[in-house]
Order: sequence, then C-alpha cells, then structure tokens
Amino acid sequence: MDKPTLSSYVRDNLGQLDKKKEPGPFITISRQYGCDGYQLADTVCEKLNQSNKTTWRVYNKEILKQLANEEGLAEEIIARERIAKPSLVKDFLRGIRGTNIPDGYEIRNKITVIVRTIAFEGHAIIVGQGCTAATADIGNGLSIRIEAPMEWRIIRVSRRENLKRNDAIKRIEDIEKKRRHLRTIYEQKNPRKPTFNIVFDNSAFSCEQIAEQIVIAVQFKGLITA
Repeated sequence: MDKPTLSSYVRDNLGQLDKKKEPGPFITISRQYGCDGYQLADTVCEKLNQSNKTTWRVYNKEILKQLANEEGLAEEIIARERIAKPSLVKDFLRGIRGTNIPDGYEIRNKITVIVRTIAFEGHAIIVGQGCTAATADIGNGLSIRIEAPMEWRIIRVSRRENLKRNDAIKRIEDIEKKRRHLRTIYEQKNPRKPTFNIVFDNSAFSCEQIAEQIVIAVQFKGLITA
C-alpha cells in the first residue's frame, strides 16, 4: 500500500477531530544543526510502533513541501519567504505585480495550522517547522530538544557534508541564525517556559540511546501504555 501524502492524511482525518475529546498524543523534536533530527524521529517511531496498536507517523520537511504544492510554488521560495523579514518595499511590489507569493506571516500561519492539526490528531512525531512553539498550548504532548557542543557539531557536519572546518562553522552559524529568527517569531505568539520538556546532549548519547529515553518518557507521561 502506498504511503498516504500529508495532505490526504490530514484531509482524511479532519473529520475525526470534532469527535476527539483530547488532543494527541504527539512528540515534537527541535535540534541544533549537526545533531540528530530526522534519524532520531524515525528511530523513535519504529520503537513506538513495535509495541503499540496505533501507528505513529513522522512529519518533517514534507510539511513545507506540501504547503509549496498547495501554493503552486517551489519549495525553495516557501522556505526563503518563511524566514524573510517584513519589507514595505517588497509588500508594495507584491501588490503592484499581483504576485501569488504569500508573505512570511501568511506562510508561518499556514504551517502552524498544519502542525497543530497533526498534533491534535495524534500519534505524530513532528520535527522542526516551529512545532514546539506551535503546539505549546496543546496538551498530551512531549517536547524534545537535541543539543551538543559546537566543536562536536563542527566535526560532525564536516564529515557528513564533506566540508572544511571553516566552511562547516559558517554553515552551522548561518542555519542557526535563521532558526533563532524563526524561533523568536513563533515564541512571541506562544511562549512557554521552560521551552522544552526534555533537553538531550547528543554528544553524550547516541541516536539509539536518546530514542530509548524518549520512549520511556512517553510512557512516564502517560502518552502510551507500557
């Protein structure tokens, strides 16, 4: 059987939302660049599906891709405009030219709606996309943050992307700057302190070890039965 697309999955399950008395369960994963993210989510998902009757799913960049498809735009444009700062000149030109490119505010709002819908439907592991702030006020979830020392991440990015040390440093700094900008925007709308339920040091624990601890935390929190 073909794996359902994000749009078909959300569409087919929207009708069930009104019947649900409680949201979730769901897990959000935020990480520093160079740390485990997608692989960690897949590992957690695999472990949860080994012992539960309900199937968990992982959501990551397909959220951005789906929005791009819906808007009829390239994914790169959506990604660029999502982090773009407000500009009166750009808004003026957008109006004059009649472009169909939504601004950053619209894009972030649409992504937030998708993320919140997925979280409320439940049995979802969401990576990035401002998921932690977007779901901060939704119960029955667990928010995870993956961090590691800069030097550890430099070495990892250098090896993974075949970059020289200085290039790896620049890449980490550039991506982290964009993520901080997005995180600030999302957290202004939905602040929560502490931001995350659990923070893991990726240099101290492997992907497999972190995944095992997340599953235990999910059980302790009552999101699943052991």
